[in-house]
Amino acid sequence: MSKKLKILFIGGDHPRHLHYLNAVHESFSVIGCVIEQRASGTNEKIPIPPSNTSEHDKQNFSKHFLNRQNAEKKFFGNPDLPNVPILKIEESQLNSIETTNFVESLHPNVVLIFGSHLIRDPLLSVLPKNTINLHGGLSPRYRGTATMFWPFYFLEPNHVGTTFHFIVSEPDAGDIIHQSIPILQVGDKIHDVACKTIIQSSKDIVKLLKILETDNEWKVFKQKGTGKNFLESDFKPEHLRVIYDQFNDEIVDEFLTGKITPKKPKIITQF
Repeated sequence: MSKKLKILFIGGDHPRHLHYLNAVHESFSVIGCVIEQRASGTNEKIPIPPSNTSEHDKQNFSKHFLNRQNAEKKFFGNPDLPNVPILKIEESQLNSIETTNFVESLHPNVVLIFGSHLIRDPLLSVLPKNTINLHGGLSPRYRGTATMFWPFYFLEPNHVGTTFHFIVSEPDAGDIIHQSIPILQVGDKIHDVACKTIIQSSKDIVKLLKILETDNEWKVFKQKGTGKNFLESDFKPEHLRVIYDQFNDEIVDEFLTGKITPKKPKIITQF
């Protein structure tokens, strides 16, 4: 017996987050959103490198984040928020009583998370069973932050993907529902692959919700194996030398032509 999905979104306000939100809303009509304003929203600022960074690494750093901005404009445009009840918050308000009360007032039976900071009590305690985070990385191998960057650094571009998992108190550690990977093509750069991964994930979440609507549940997979939980502090501008100096942002081409040969990832799929 199918059930009516009452979907709430909790996430960021960058184009990648809004693309995902709008893909869901077009098929299911979300009932409300909690939008964490991530400093600059659709006009995401280019970060400033550490002051002790060499001039060359500063150039790589600026190029990297400018390329990300340009890629997101190309793939996502400038998406708008849907016309539904919206609570806009700062990071410090995410787990507040105000946010908790807003979520409770809408009575969602599905909550989709993408692009927010870590959710804790009291908000965590009122979320429904089917609260699903979209993690930008293939867990457990790539957990934490910048997990679409690190596969390129380790010359595993075929390991760029996302993981849909149930939310728990530990980051990116809940049981897995599904993983998405993009189709890699000659000419793809690092940020093209990241954007294509979100587009594929946005298609997959619609299919996943249709399964839930019909079957009332998903197959669930425990996280097995080991990986690394990458921290923000792990990333250094010097890491970009691998991407731009050594490979000229052509790591996908190197993979597709067999010049680098990483193992094939084991993907968990619901389909």
